[in-house]
Amino acid sequence: MPELAVQRPRLIAHQTRHEIVALVREPIALFFALAFPLLFFVIISGLFGNERIDARSGVRVAQFMAPAFASFGIVMATFSALAIGLAEAREDGVLKRLRGTPLSPGVLIAARVLAGGAVALAAVALLQVVGVVGYDVQIVTRTLPAALVTLVVGVCCFSALGLAVAATAPNSQAAMAMTTGLTVPLAFISDLFAVGVTLPRWLDVLGWCFPLRHLVNALGDATNPFLTGSGFSARHLGVMAVWGLGGAMIAVRRLSVEPRRTPTTRSPARTLAAVAGPTTPAPVGTVTRAGRTDRPSTIRLLLHEIRHADALLWRDPGSTFFAVAFPIMLVLLVPQIYGADTLLEDGTPLPRFYAPTMAIYGAAVTAYVNMPEGLARARERGVLHRLSGTPLPMPVLVLARVVSSIWIALLTLVGVLLIAGVLYDVPVPPTWPGVIVTTVLSTLCFAVLGVALMTLLGSARSVSAVALGTLLPLSFVSDIFMVGATFPAALDVIGWISPLRHATRAVSTAYQVGATGYGFAWQHLAVIALWTIGGAVVIVLRVRSGHLAGRRG
Repeated sequence: MPELAVQRPRLIAHQTRHEIVALVREPIALFFALAFPLLFFVIISGLFGNERIDARSGVRVAQFMAPAFASFGIVMATFSALAIGLAEAREDGVLKRLRGTPLSPGVLIAARVLAGGAVALAAVALLQVVGVVGYDVQIVTRTLPAALVTLVVGVCCFSALGLAVAATAPNSQAAMAMTTGLTVPLAFISDLFAVGVTLPRWLDVLGWCFPLRHLVNALGDATNPFLTGSGFSARHLGVMAVWGLGGAMIAVRRLSVEPRRTPTTRSPARTLAAVAGPTTPAPVGTVTRAGRTDRPSTIRLLLHEIRHADALLWRDPGSTFFAVAFPIMLVLLVPQIYGADTLLEDGTPLPRFYAPTMAIYGAAVTAYVNMPEGLARARERGVLHRLSGTPLPMPVLVLARVVSSIWIALLTLVGVLLIAGVLYDVPVPPTWPGVIVTTVLSTLCFAVLGVALMTLLGSARSVSAVALGTLLPLSFVSDIFMVGATFPAALDVIGWISPLRHATRAVSTAYQVGATGYGFAWQHLAVIALWTIGGAVVIVLRVRSGHLAGRRG
């Protein structure tokens, strides 16, 4: 036992180094923990943060944005990464197999907490460096101890909550949906994304009930040059400590190393019969009584693959959340924050503009991120390569995924428009055919670009990282996350080059007040068509060289 007590700190230190290296090699984890908060900070600071609050001290608005987005980095590095990673380790049986090794599950969990804390510290340091160099953010040396203590308490709080989510989530996809489904809405009511906005009373009270707002304000107080004293905020630290204690208690009681299996009531034979239907064709090459070889028709294969693609989406809580639930949730939340009666420069009410644009965002997530990532995973498993020995041609499989993306995009469109109509009295205009056609053409464009991206990259992780790394910044300059903002000339040009802004402008034109005809914005649709053709050319060239199925390079 004494020897084990001596070895345990050494094991934790060694495993912590391993976990940090694993995080560095995981582009999607580092993107959300480091690049994502930095990206938000740079874009929003570029819009609002250069204004001086005090001419004598030179303090700018960015002084208060840096700790806010640093808080977001802390949450993503601890709460989200820890919950998803541990749920995945349990799901893959890693935690259970550790029982037969010197590395116990407790050591692994401690190492992951420390690694998450290191990444959180890196996110804070990176934001501070960029803030100091680019936006004249001042380092308040007098309150540095308070800032460090707040950072430690925040890391401990959200690490404990991440362990609680890992203990309660049935799998890693559910953990991703739970963490993101909590973090993103709370960010809007925790002084993060809503800059200079007075929240409704009920949202303001709700925001103070959760630890994220207390972390944002505690770090803000510890870096505020106008405040006196040491910078410690007992109230904020106390609330985070209570939340962390609660999360730790749940984790201790519920966290298990045993993988959780989803029970099924169907036998394999029944499942196969349900998929094939009552008229299952004979296997390929089998001679029937009529003396011919029976083979499923292309239409039947296509319809079956569409159903299969739909089932894959609904079985993936993370994909379902980002593609369908997240746009609907923002249509519910954003008009409440900015005011449902807010009018844009052209006189369009905010809910009427925001609902169809969020449908476009959901379409982009479905077709440009989720669908190509799924194809890339199938390529990694060798599924696409093995299609040559099956009745299912690869073009039919890809077409089925594209059609499924369009169907999901239309479902999201119906959801957001229904919410806008019920809550904000936004009627469906007579130009609704233009809304539907624009959504379909935009989703097709995103799908073609997503497949083209998949043929250019080698792994599913790279596809996901690059797709999100391009979609999220473009969403800021394409009237999705930032509505009615005046962008710098360079960002404005980038926005007009991308198909995302043209898709949002086209669908909002078809849905605006006083729209006549069928609502087609031909100039925007022409740009979308050009991007679609360009993506199709890339796909054809890469398919000819074998890069779709993964036979080469």
